[in-house]
Amino acid sequence: MIRKYAILALLMIFSSCQKSIDPNDVVLKFYGDVYEDIGYSVAKTGNGYVIAGQLTVVTRPKPNYIDDASVNNKKMGVIKTGTDGNVIWKKSFGDSTAVGSKVLVLDDGSIVCTGYVTNTGTQNDIFVVKLDANGTSLIQKTYASAGNQYGTDIIKTSEGFMILGSTDVARVPVTDSIGNAAGKKDILILRVDNNLEQLGSTVAGYPGNDIGVAIKPDINNIEGGYIVIGTTDRSEPNTGQAGNNIFISKVTLLGDFVKPRIIGKADDEYAAGLEVTDDGYIVPVTKGAEGTTQTGFILKIPYNIFSTPVFGPDIVLATASAGTSYSINAISKYKTNSFVLAGQTGTGTLAKMLILVVNADGSQVEGKEKITGGTGSQIAYDVISDTDDYIIAVGANSYENNSMISLLKFRF
Repeated sequence: MIRKYAILALLMIFSSCQKSIDPNDVVLKFYGDVYEDIGYSVAKTGNGYVIAGQLTVVTRPKPNYIDDASVNNKKMGVIKTGTDGNVIWKKSFGDSTAVGSKVLVLDDGSIVCTGYVTNTGTQNDIFVVKLDANGTSLIQKTYASAGNQYGTDIIKTSEGFMILGSTDVARVPVTDSIGNAAGKKDILILRVDNNLEQLGSTVAGYPGNDIGVAIKPDINNIEGGYIVIGTTDRSEPNTGQAGNNIFISKVTLLGDFVKPRIIGKADDEYAAGLEVTDDGYIVPVTKGAEGTTQTGFILKIPYNIFSTPVFGPDIVLATASAGTSYSINAISKYKTNSFVLAGQTGTGTLAKMLILVVNADGSQVEGKEKITGGTGSQIAYDVISDTDDYIIAVGANSYENNSMISLLKFRF
């Protein structure tokens, strides 16, 4: 079946734009084609950026038409751009539906991307691709299991790489404090060598759903190791916590979880990322379940994760109307002692991309807030900053049933 895709004319015009607003300071770019293209991760390279996400590979039997069967050709997409946002190369991976969740650029310019691929129709497996700086595929690996597994984050280690993900494989026995039923998510760590060969795996979580969000080297630990942040639907008893709460755990060099802790204050708190400081951990949190009025704040957790955490006040947006719902999806270090957050304000066709800066104490920096968007809805899923104080955010611009990968680069 063939149909015309005139519905995306406006988005295709946007995608040809090189810059917008102030040509000296702002770059706004769109990548993709039609249907569902989404940017989930961005990393800096020596001469530009690498974006990872989902790309729909469409088939065109003639100009201005697409084959409707192409709607299912969703692949792991990796795009390399210059600092101006112009595409240097664009690649897609996966024999069936695949998504890139996190991209990592190594010192030699090579690229590693993790996410998941859907096999046998419904089975989701962790998928990792390693590329050289020119986008040539060096290695592609799928890590299958008895259930569904997803790659969420990846970091470089001395032995290769450590992948943070989730799994819904059953753990028995299922008791009040250990184990998990099939179909319920646990946090998974997968260790692989430089050739992506598996070295070991570890699972942690409580009965119910636990989702890993980010993993970082634990710079305060003289013995080495890592720190993992996530979200759990479990609450510590007799604390007044309810709904979803924050999961944090130290992780050894071999990927073993060490005394995880649940932290919560209000109903439904979701971890949105992690940064490590000299004295602990900065965690942006979205408060409120999706579909309700959401707000955000900064949670500061001491290096001793069982010490008393500091819950910052809710961030009050300066450029949004009172009561506007917003969520936070990502965090990155910014300048010397600040952090840039990225996410979304509003819902539906009123949703816009949100970028703001906070100090180390979680207070918002005056004058450093940006809410931007045009036709349709916009969202930022990841954000970084560079030594020139540019902020680079990636996400999606959606119009009706279609979306394109978006990149916004600017300075406050």
